[in-house]
Amino acid sequence: MKRIASNINNIFSGAGNRLLAACLAAGMLLSSCEKFVAVEDPPHQLTKEKVFTNDNSATSAMLSVYIDIMNDQYGNAGSFVCFSMSSLAGMSANEMIWTQSNTTAPIFQEYTDHELTPENIYVHTIWKDGYRYIYRINEVLQGLTNATGMTDAVKTQLEGEAKFMRAFCYFYFVNLFGDVPLVLQTNYQENMLLPRTPAAKVWEQIITDLKDAKALLKETYPTAERLRPNLYTATALLSRAYLYLGKWEDAEMEANAIIESGKYGTGLPALNEVFKKASPEAIWQLQPVRANFNTAEGSQFLVVGATRPNYELTQAMLDAFETDDDRKQEWVGFSDPVNNPKWAFPAKYKAATGAVTEYYVMFRLAEQYLIRSEARARQGAGKLLTAKQDLDVVRTRAGLLPAIAADQAAVLNAIEQERRVEFFAEFGHRWFDLKRTDKAEAVLKPVSPPNTWKAGDVWFPIPGLEIMANPKLEQNEAYK
Repeated sequence: MKRIASNINNIFSGAGNRLLAACLAAGMLLSSCEKFVAVEDPPHQLTKEKVFTNDNSATSAMLSVYIDIMNDQYGNAGSFVCFSMSSLAGMSANEMIWTQSNTTAPIFQEYTDHELTPENIYVHTIWKDGYRYIYRINEVLQGLTNATGMTDAVKTQLEGEAKFMRAFCYFYFVNLFGDVPLVLQTNYQENMLLPRTPAAKVWEQIITDLKDAKALLKETYPTAERLRPNLYTATALLSRAYLYLGKWEDAEMEANAIIESGKYGTGLPALNEVFKKASPEAIWQLQPVRANFNTAEGSQFLVVGATRPNYELTQAMLDAFETDDDRKQEWVGFSDPVNNPKWAFPAKYKAATGAVTEYYVMFRLAEQYLIRSEARARQGAGKLLTAKQDLDVVRTRAGLLPAIAADQAAVLNAIEQERRVEFFAEFGHRWFDLKRTDKAEAVLKPVSPPNTWKAGDVWFPIPGLEIMANPKLEQNEAYK
């Protein structure tokens, strides 16, 4: 199947034909992913102009983005989201280290003698793949604008999905790189020469797209499983975006809408259910698309036998767990617990090959409790009690006693600690939290070699090849 999709992309390599190639690849891949969507394969005689003349082919155009995201997880140079965020951003946040001697490996931790450079292939892959998805999303939005022959319901759903996905991509871009080109149309020549857009403007577009997505999407999912965005998927990212922007009341309101909807239960499920494909906590998931493979986390993080992990959790990460925290028991693996208990690795996802039993959990309910908790605590003493109640929902699931915190500063510190142990090795949460709270230097500088930490290290470098191709791009200060 991979070879078929690759051949199609080679045949339709021109910018104007990429959408058609995506639809054809999606149609072929969907035959092994029936749960992803129940549509007919688009006819092979489609031209780009005909993609948006019926519901099935238009739906395939959007689904191909999700399929590519999942297919790209197994590339040799990482990917845009999922495993790359868990591993690369995890190393940047001192959650884990790369233990092997391969010099081409993703060395992102600041506390070694290696240094992240604009030539790093993993950084370039994140940039390249992310903008490839955005270009395709913009093609979908443009195609929907001029669509004929589609039903209004499908057109509305796809527009909502596309706007959510564009916001999702830019959320990661602006948090990884800072200012980035804001691409909102499909003129390939113009896109190639766009300068970096101030981060504030990118954030404005993220909020606009998410508000639009909320208005367009329904509470119900388009499929039996939670594999395509619904209204609450957009709401989940909107609550996170508001939290990052310091809009506390808005963040509380959006998180509250999800929690109080009852759609995801009245509490949190057991720890061993969270990352299963039938996870009751999942707000949005992505399904593995390769036969007999589960998530890349499952294949890359897990260790069989007394072997040192490629990605090893740091002692600082292990020490962050309280003594009775069940998450350390359930979500941390030890490859040689008797002879070398420090050989620990992330074990949230427990399946590698074989029948698919786990999906990527992109957004989940525990985050909404902690977003609402922090948003309430940030608003002052009047909401500290309810902030602690939300915090304790997450702590109770982990087998811990209620947090002991008497004032605002203590409650906020407790929430930060809870986010650290709840979301470790999960899509860059810790790295982004350290940056948004301006604590990255205070936390990471002491574990860096003397005189190596620079304030600009909170951003990844703009890929050198992209700057060579576009003279209007400027490098982040720490990498000049």
